[in-house]
Amino acid sequence: MRWVVAAFVALGVGRVSASPNVPLDDPAYDALARLRALDIIPPSSGGFLPLTKRRVAELIGGPVTPTPDSVWVEPIARLRLTTTLFDDRPRPFNAPLRPRDLTVGGVSIACERTEGRPCGDGAGIFTELDSNAGYGDWVSASVRLRAQAGESFDNELALDRLYVNSELGPIAVEVGRDVVVFGPSSRTQLGWGENAPPITHARISTSEPFRLTDNLRASAIYVVGRLRSPQTFHGNLVTISRLQFDIANNFEVGLIQLLQLGGDGARELGVWDFIAEHVRRGDLTASATDSSNRRFGGDFAFHIRELSGARFYYSLVFEDIRKTYWYDAVRHDADHLVGVEMAALGRHGLTIEWQKTGMRSQEHRPRTTGFTNMGRVVGSPLGPDAQSLYAGGRVELGWGTLYPWAELAWLSSDTYKLVVDGPIDRVTNGVTESRYRLGSRVRLPIAYGVSIEGSAVAERVGSFGFERGVDRNRFGLVASVTWQPHGPLGRLPRE
Repeated sequence: MRWVVAAFVALGVGRVSASPNVPLDDPAYDALARLRALDIIPPSSGGFLPLTKRRVAELIGGPVTPTPDSVWVEPIARLRLTTTLFDDRPRPFNAPLRPRDLTVGGVSIACERTEGRPCGDGAGIFTELDSNAGYGDWVSASVRLRAQAGESFDNELALDRLYVNSELGPIAVEVGRDVVVFGPSSRTQLGWGENAPPITHARISTSEPFRLTDNLRASAIYVVGRLRSPQTFHGNLVTISRLQFDIANNFEVGLIQLLQLGGDGARELGVWDFIAEHVRRGDLTASATDSSNRRFGGDFAFHIRELSGARFYYSLVFEDIRKTYWYDAVRHDADHLVGVEMAALGRHGLTIEWQKTGMRSQEHRPRTTGFTNMGRVVGSPLGPDAQSLYAGGRVELGWGTLYPWAELAWLSSDTYKLVVDGPIDRVTNGVTESRYRLGSRVRLPIAYGVSIEGSAVAERVGSFGFERGVDRNRFGLVASVTWQPHGPLGRLPRE
């Protein structure tokens, strides 16, 4: 091991560290949002989550637990037991009254933003065990096992996550199955978000925003992953590239590209073709020889400390830019997200978002499974040609935290005509499916690292499946008990 250390020192790598990732539902992220709103910390994620435990502890000012200079094992890092009860039969994206080139997945309040956890109509129960191990500061390995049983999902013992990571100075690497989230939003991600299950991948990135000048920092990440079934071409790959600049601690500007390619039965690409496909598509005919499926876009966010620490953000993701008819692409063929997060309203918080997805968002031909992983779209869970208005709060009550929210969503069955290298015209005005949603979640810390969470949701669906006069009522209940032996990382500052 000494010669390895000497080699890295000679190369100027400097600090080496390894630490498990913090789960996306950990209260530490509430603490980070509040610290950012108060201008105590600068933009810190580079537009990517999850962060490692060591990085979170450094940002929130918590103690960084020393790592033994040898093999270490954390057999129970987190243990969670969850029960669910839902009356919610999903409505497929590819509805009989509005066929789509997105033949898997659907709209389901029970399954949205669950990171691939078991979900669906009826009652269910599952337990998750997170364990960690590693060697000193050099490498960290994490695993999540899940045992599940229910009416609408398989009874099985599942390997949900298994990954190895390390940080070598400014560079971070990870290999294995894990969740990934990209973008500025605190809730909806148009590129790749928490609606998608963990993906088996390899990634390399900056370990933290890299300082270029006193007022400019940059973050970059590149991911190569394998999309999980069902897929049109089994075993096809996805690459995710993101570059972000943080300017003067107040502005964040990011670019993202998702590329879906390869797989059994798809056009074969050599090494150089694979590389070139990132900058130009070899065949974009949407025929059997089509070379890849691409989504790309950009986003920005800016922070105003004097306005209760408000952070405004906007995301735009394209299926096709249509150079000559770019206005049609922006209006009909792109996903838009506008939001504001106020994480320091006293000790409380508020998030408001409006989103509108393109008329063929995450669809593609011949890859009619679209941008999905294990049957769930990787971007907005509402799918194509939808829009919604959302408001959600965080209310600190002393004895616990309450997260009330409401959302109004409208899903369209309009049809369009797309002219190759030409305009996009609306052909018919179809029936609109409406969804009126209310919900709340509560988190109660008990003692010794134990916390209890519960949530309730209700939904009124009008014109279900785009059928006039067909209405549905949905509801759901979720309860969980979590034990983290070392306690939570998050703590909200009082000032």
